[in-house]
Amino acid sequence: GSMMTEIELNSPGVMGEPGTDEEKVQIVDRGACICSNMCWSTRDGIGKALVDATCKAAVYQTGMKPFANPKAQVGPLSSELVEKLEQCVKPDTILSNLSANINEWTAGKRGMFTLNFWQEDSIASLQADVARGDGWAAADVSRAARTLLLAYDKRGLAHCEEAFASPEELLAHKEVCAFRPVECQNRGCVQVVGANSAGAHDASCPHKLLKCPQGCGADVKRAALREHMATECDMKPAVCPYKELGCQHEVTAGTVEAHCRECAGTHLKLVVDWVGRLSTEAVATEARVRDIKLLLQGVVPKVEETAAEVVAGGEARGRLAGEVRELRASLNGMAKAVTALEGEMKTQKSDMKLAIKTMDRLARAQEDMVKRVPMLSGKS
Repeated sequence: GSMMTEIELNSPGVMGEPGTDEEKVQIVDRGACICSNMCWSTRDGIGKALVDATCKAAVYQTGMKPFANPKAQVGPLSSELVEKLEQCVKPDTILSNLSANINEWTAGKRGMFTLNFWQEDSIASLQADVARGDGWAAADVSRAARTLLLAYDKRGLAHCEEAFASPEELLAHKEVCAFRPVECQNRGCVQVVGANSAGAHDASCPHKLLKCPQGCGADVKRAALREHMATECDMKPAVCPYKELGCQHEVTAGTVEAHCRECAGTHLKLVVDWVGRLSTEAVATEARVRDIKLLLQGVVPKVEETAAEVVAGGEARGRLAGEVRELRASLNGMAKAVTALEGEMKTQKSDMKLAIKTMDRLARAQEDMVKRVPMLSGKS
């Protein structure tokens, strides 16, 4: 039985002083038939809070000592914390008081100490070590958490202390007790929780199999669902390779290949139109290049003539020098325009080659489809 049960059972105000030996035996038997189940989630939460508080205090205590080892402080500080929390138990104590008392003790250890990012990392590292049982055995943490839960949960919100007249009655109760331990039924999960929190655990269990919401029909573990939807799911949204050319069909990862086969003729037409546009653009670009080159042929002699007049001197030297600067600026601009247009022509030629290859591939796909469908090929 728990600490609280023993106090209640031995209190004269609750049951009265036993008289005969038979009455004493009845009380002992009754004390032996008390349910000891508790909420595992609450117990584990208390254990985590104890570890976190102890690790923070250990770093606080060694923060100003460069060569001190925080892990060496975990043992003494954990004992001090548990002892302090047990001393704070009162007749009207409730579970929320436990959290407040832990925070108060931790704040007292911190004092005026200010954490920096390095010490925050030290706390996180120490918490990870202690969570693995290094510095404070997991069994001892669980035992301390259980003791504190029983001491603080005066209202019985997180544990059961129902008493029964016989072991048989107790056994029957434990089969249905709200705080009985149950194993998670999801394959791969080894978590044991209280029956009262089994639903909450199942709602977040990473091993729970869920139907893919994209409709592919696959059952996927919750932890892997997001990756499945983004990578391997056949129903994830996809883009037709010919969308930029005008294809408006909506496809998925599982249908895009079939779509490309079935719509090869439509895609071929889109590519032919694309080639036509490229040809028109290429012709227009070549014409612009020729026009600019003709302009250059007229501007270059003008620049040379004006430069000669500047050298010759005269009253118009200043005006002529300005004209030379303007002409040279025009030349530079036209030269850059020619370079840009030549770059466009190279891109257009590259696009044209790609378009022609695509046309060939689509034409072959169309031929293959016709061969597979006798009606289309004219064969019986």
